[in-house]
Amino acid sequence: MLTRRHLRVKVMQQLYANTMSQPFDLKVAQKQLQSSNEGFFELYLFLLNMFIEVQSCGHSLHKLVKKQYLEANSYQLNPKFFSNLAIAKITSSETLKKYTNKLKITHWQNHDEYVRLIWDHIAASDAYAAYLAEGQSGFTSDKNALITLFTDVIAPYDRLHELIEEIKPSWVDDFPLVNTILRNTLIHMHEDSDPKQLILTSVYKDDDDRRFAVELLESVVVHDEELAAQLVGRTPNWEKDRIAVLDMILLKLAISEFLYFPSIPSKVTINEYLEIAKEYATPKSSKFINGILDVISKEIKHKNMSDK
Repeated sequence: MLTRRHLRVKVMQQLYANTMSQPFDLKVAQKQLQSSNEGFFELYLFLLNMFIEVQSCGHSLHKLVKKQYLEANSYQLNPKFFSNLAIAKITSSETLKKYTNKLKITHWQNHDEYVRLIWDHIAASDAYAAYLAEGQSGFTSDKNALITLFTDVIAPYDRLHELIEEIKPSWVDDFPLVNTILRNTLIHMHEDSDPKQLILTSVYKDDDDRRFAVELLESVVVHDEELAAQLVGRTPNWEKDRIAVLDMILLKLAISEFLYFPSIPSKVTINEYLEIAKEYATPKSSKFINGILDVISKEIKHKNMSDK
């Protein structure tokens, strides 16, 4: 599921995209934000389906080799992967089938050449060879092998990254967190797991997180002038027009949290946006943003205490 930091990043991206394409339409931006969040869930389902498609591809090649008596590498003749119990568990999930059909996730069928590329990449890996050679068998062994293959072989594969960017560019930013969530899905999978509880069915942890992203976007748009006023005189060496667009958006998001989300500690807000700045903005942005937010947060806190 999406973390609060990831939700902040998505709001930041939405504000940046709409800033670049004036005039700003809040309703359109909210719909686009919702679509982007749902895209995160689609990527999760897309990667789960990958295991099914890759296993099927390898199995088809295995049967073809046996039928035609062709020369083949050992991986093509070894059927162990094709009876992997962890993949069988994923395949049997009615929840996965339901949401795959509901969201019309047909990307693997439309890009079957990538299924073969991923299969060949897996089959040529040392991790796959080790899986075939190990003496153990059973659900736990199959699950651990699948986790290793995904972590060390599939997730870093540049052709998978290429496909993801081609299908939906926003998935590139979602990929690291989805990888973590997918690994957790596999780690917590057990032979007797309830198939209905196996797959995540929501992109949000709870309704509070669902509202947080929408309300954060709205607060920055609705209170834009008030947020900009908070920055007046705070940047003596920087005129407003000289502040990078992304830095300005991050500052407004943080100040909006100071003013309109009192349940979030200011230190948490500052740390979150500093980490986002390090990843998405310029090398100097985090230091610049930290200095401004530290001053503003202290003044807002002092004012609130004085008002009380």
